[in-house]
Amino acid sequence: MIVQSVCFAPSAEELSRPKCPRCGGILLVAENSRFSAEGRIDHAWACDDCGNEFATSVRLWVR
Repeated sequence: MIVQSVCFAPSAEELSRPKCPRCGGILLVAENSRFSAEGRIDHAWACDDCGNEFATSVRLWVR
C-alpha cells in the first residue's frame, strides 16, 4: 500500500494521480474509496492498461 500524508507533503505533485506500479500508466479514478476514523482516505485502484490492482492511503492528519 502506498501511504501519503496531506499534512507533510512537500509539494502538490506528490498528491497527484497515482501511476500503476506495474506498467506506469496514470490512473484517473479510484475503483473504491473509503474514509476511516483514524484520519485516512483509502483508495482501491485498477489499471485500465494492464489490469493491475493496488491500494493507496492518504493520511489527513497526524495524531
